[in-house]
Amino acid sequence: MRSVAAYSIHGRDASGVIDYPEFVNVVADLASARESRKVVLGQVVAVTQTSRISEDVTALRFISGSEDQVPVFYNERTGSEESVERDEGVFAVAVWAIFNTTSRLVAIERKRPGVSTAIIERYLQALGRDAGYDRLTIDLNQVTSEEFDRAVQELETVKKVTVAVNQPNLDWSDDSNEIHKYAEESSAASARVELVAPRGEGLSKKKGIVQDILGLARKKISSLKNVVVVGQAPGEAGNKTINLERYARKTQVEVERGATAFEELDAIRESSLEMIAEDEGATA
Repeated sequence: MRSVAAYSIHGRDASGVIDYPEFVNVVADLASARESRKVVLGQVVAVTQTSRISEDVTALRFISGSEDQVPVFYNERTGSEESVERDEGVFAVAVWAIFNTTSRLVAIERKRPGVSTAIIERYLQALGRDAGYDRLTIDLNQVTSEEFDRAVQELETVKKVTVAVNQPNLDWSDDSNEIHKYAEESSAASARVELVAPRGEGLSKKKGIVQDILGLARKKISSLKNVVVVGQAPGEAGNKTINLERYARKTQVEVERGATAFEELDAIRESSLEMIAEDEGATA
């Protein structure tokens, strides 16, 4: 089984919000010309395959690896680890990312080993800057599943909330909440807030920080980078920690062992397109 998770993309350069269709086309063109190779966080990263699925949907295949390391694989049949020598410039790790430039949603394969969203963010940022996007920043923010909302609501008492947000696509004022208000007044690019309840008490679940983060988490496109909620759950002796990163909106698909790159894309395409369909209410 292969997991595919949904993210929203937020891109800004010195002139403001980027043109997303144009940006994805630039990346695809560099890949076609074999000019997409970059070193990011100590890894060689490139886009090696592209597929135009529709006018506003493009799939990019990201690869990463280190040319001076021999990869180690786990052999399920023998129960042992095996080192595999490769030719120079051959990499073992690859994932598909499907971009809907109208909805600004992206479906990214999750597998191990794989290419992390952090690497994809930094890679697109570096590639775009070299292509002329001055001071470009790219954020891929996870789309949150409904289970996160339920998990927080089920807590009897909320003891602590830590939230990290990045500047939304347009402006901090896109969403009316105190986190964005302070970030806007301070001209911040990102913000991190932590609130702790008094000893023996809990934070309000009906207003304030908890309602703000739940409101943001319910949107497909939001500024949320991560949230950690600590509280008391019914029937549990100790505190329960709820981490937003564990509540991604995702789907599971069957991919045959030994499938080619485009066979993998065929396998994940339909369920991915459903996750990243245009949401008319998304503006952040």
